[in-house]
Amino acid sequence: MDIAVWDPTYPRVDVSPTDLYRQHIDEAVFAERCGFHHYWLFEHHFSPQSPMPAPNLMTAAIAQHTSRIRLGNMVHVLPYRNPVILAEEIAFLDALTNGRLDVGVGRGLKPTEFQAFGLSQDESRAMFYESLEVMTGIWTKEKFNFEGKYFKVNKETPLCPEPVQKPYPPLYVSAQSRESLQWAAERNLPFGQIDAMIDECRADQAFYHQVQVASGFMKRPRLFLTREVYVAETDEKAREIAYPYLMAYWQLWTRYAQFTREGAMPDSYEAWRKRAPKLHALTYSELMELGMVLVGSPETVARQVRRHMSELDPAILVCVFQLGHMPQEMAKTSMQLFADEVMPIVHDETGELNAVAR
Repeated sequence: MDIAVWDPTYPRVDVSPTDLYRQHIDEAVFAERCGFHHYWLFEHHFSPQSPMPAPNLMTAAIAQHTSRIRLGNMVHVLPYRNPVILAEEIAFLDALTNGRLDVGVGRGLKPTEFQAFGLSQDESRAMFYESLEVMTGIWTKEKFNFEGKYFKVNKETPLCPEPVQKPYPPLYVSAQSRESLQWAAERNLPFGQIDAMIDECRADQAFYHQVQVASGFMKRPRLFLTREVYVAETDEKAREIAYPYLMAYWQLWTRYAQFTREGAMPDSYEAWRKRAPKLHALTYSELMELGMVLVGSPETVARQVRRHMSELDPAILVCVFQLGHMPQEMAKTSMQLFADEVMPIVHDETGELNAVAR
């Protein structure tokens, strides 16, 4: 099991946008020193709480300051971009990172973003499929012609630069619905779940493995699961410090529950329409009891990680250390404790985490 850091890039009090981005570059460098395997960003548009409209630029900046940790965007929202340009950018980034690029892909979730771009969210799945077909064609074929409903391509010359990783960087897909899970499993692609309850995630993983094997692949871990994390010296200290920041962060599910109540989420987002109100309703105590957040002393958090490994067998545990507007030093202290005291405990008991010299 790999361990990743997912950076939501929330604004911080009295920190300018320029300094905020510099802080997060520093945190990526820090994550590499701590021994994490991946550092992932996200993409959002016209969102004051998520000022990351161009994660590829941030990835390029981080690449110049790191040498080992894998980098990427979880996820590229494919309906928002011309897939030819995005495929070129990803190949370029793979060169800049020297083959360390992970490529997350998804169809988007936030109704206000589709409205801002003048796109129909009802058509997001069809746009996603078509966009990815174009991108893989751009990466793998010297000449590539395509005419679809949404995109047309007439590429008569080779891609330059080509991806460093062949045939292209590894793809990761966000998959919450049965249709998305089946599509990912038929292609043996890693699938991501955001803040999923363990029992629901277990059922989704079982369905994925069923389709994975039926599609001719070996049964292998493919789940990557996000969990909010805060580690301190004691359980009491961790819970006290994390509470205001984590609950502010958790308000994102209040917004999606509101979209659901207002009828803004199309029928093809039924999985999210069911999940968002349930997540919104959870109390801080319930979040910890259900294992939705990993908050506590190193021993407690290690025990929670082991629970996830035994019940779900994830390929990647994706940790969110930046909780809401949490100051940088708080987030880095938690990351350091996780790296120094949680990773070794898990490693000692499973032998699956590789120690990285620091």
